[in-house]
Amino acid sequence: MNYFQYHSGRDKTFIGEPLELSSSPVTRAILAAPKPLLKIRFETTQYAPNHLVSLRNGQDGWTKDIFGIYRFGGWEFFLEQSSYPENLEFKFILDQTYWMNGSNLNISTSTEAFFTEEQIQFPTVPSRYKHGYDNFHIDRTRIAQDGIPNNTREDIEYDVIVIGSGIGGGVLADALSDSGVKTLVLEAGGLTFPTHTTNLPGDWSRLAVHHQVGHYNNEPGSDFILGVHLSLGGRSNYWSGLIPRMRDWELQFWPGEIGDFFTSQNGYDEAEKLMRKGKTLGPFQNNLVSKLSADFSDWIVADLPHSRHQPNISDANIIENILESSTGTFSTTDLLLTSMAFDGVAGRDNLTINLGHLVTRIETEGSKATTVVCQDLLGNITRSYKGKIIVLAAGSLESPKIALNSDLNDPNQRIGVGLTDHPALFSAEYIIPDGNPLGGPDKHAKVFMSKRDATIDNHPFNIEILINPVYWNLRKPDDDIRQAPDTSRIKLTFAFSSFLDDDNFVRSNGINQKLSVKVKRNQTGVPHFDAAQQMRKLF
Repeated sequence: MNYFQYHSGRDKTFIGEPLELSSSPVTRAILAAPKPLLKIRFETTQYAPNHLVSLRNGQDGWTKDIFGIYRFGGWEFFLEQSSYPENLEFKFILDQTYWMNGSNLNISTSTEAFFTEEQIQFPTVPSRYKHGYDNFHIDRTRIAQDGIPNNTREDIEYDVIVIGSGIGGGVLADALSDSGVKTLVLEAGGLTFPTHTTNLPGDWSRLAVHHQVGHYNNEPGSDFILGVHLSLGGRSNYWSGLIPRMRDWELQFWPGEIGDFFTSQNGYDEAEKLMRKGKTLGPFQNNLVSKLSADFSDWIVADLPHSRHQPNISDANIIENILESSTGTFSTTDLLLTSMAFDGVAGRDNLTINLGHLVTRIETEGSKATTVVCQDLLGNITRSYKGKIIVLAAGSLESPKIALNSDLNDPNQRIGVGLTDHPALFSAEYIIPDGNPLGGPDKHAKVFMSKRDATIDNHPFNIEILINPVYWNLRKPDDDIRQAPDTSRIKLTFAFSSFLDDDNFVRSNGINQKLSVKVKRNQTGVPHFDAAQQMRKLF
């Protein structure tokens, strides 16, 4: 049975071709340059972050900073050639305060320009902590200062200190403070986005690529990819909003109390409520789920569980009284900023967030963690904060780095061992012919399937079925941009379960150095490749 017959020509060549194997959807984020760019590079280790080098020029005005990216041992600036004359006069500025020594620089905008520390020097300036990370700097804005007032007093003992404000740390900190627990959040980054990127207009793949931080080096044999963002909310600002539950066969690999919390103690229900699980995409998706359920009786077919606030739709998919507006897709940035915007126990009474605080180590007394030492990158000072309980939620790379630098007790020698990316298979986009009952440019659905009798050895994957991907973009305020497609399309994604790989590791090279990482390409999906292809062919 084929739901969709493919058109002849270009799209037909995809039939029978292998699916694309990738460790992460991030590999598909490609930064496109719509216009020719002029690259200016300043090679320097002396003026690396936490210093900030910017560029000012006569064309844009000598008071306007042009910001670049620090990576691979130098600052890089990219200017659109068509916006500048044949010759450009400019200077580098340090920390938005100190002009470089000497005369203005003058270059041709038709070729790349490179400068070294021998050519570019600045007046003597106060030293700053050097963290060694590429493309990591903090936006210093009044809105962040007013919206997230910090507290740098070191004589306060907090009930809980949470290191990291992402999907783990941000949710925990909000829940703790709402319960009356005096909570301090230490976040290395600043306020890059006030909400999830897909709640904002813009090229979201470009934003993600622009802000990813290079804070590790791949060891030989490693295939780990970039994608970490050091900012309030962490990667919760960039995720796709998918929140599927684990099946019983998946939970059996977790400690029993975790599975019990999710299933018997309504943990999943509470999490889905917090993350604003979407309720419906409308009658077309409902009809599609019903049809697929009837035709694939050995598969569980459901609406794709995703985060999209639909406050005025009841569980029965009925429009209710309009009491609030949609908040779009969930992020912990949005969650924490909302708490900081209100007084009261559920607001900011018990919640403190210190941005620009890069944690370097945790100090202990006996077997108990008591103090967090960090670099206040905005204040350019080392600070120490005390807490009765300290929670390390800084992500899969920074958490082990902090733990290793702190010499925490590790009786099983497991800190930094086993990091494994998740494999996914992506189909090409296929055309659904005109006249097919499930086709049409005005149709949209995203459906989730998994085998009823799945095990780790039998169809250990979920399938996401997306019809007309153009409509999955959550925000396009210009109707001329998001027009109905000429043809209807379908795309499938296969996401696989995977074990940790003990041959992989995260290794610290020192407090202010990049990590060393070894994560081999995950081949878990390969033995089940044929099963995935067989399911794809049925569509």
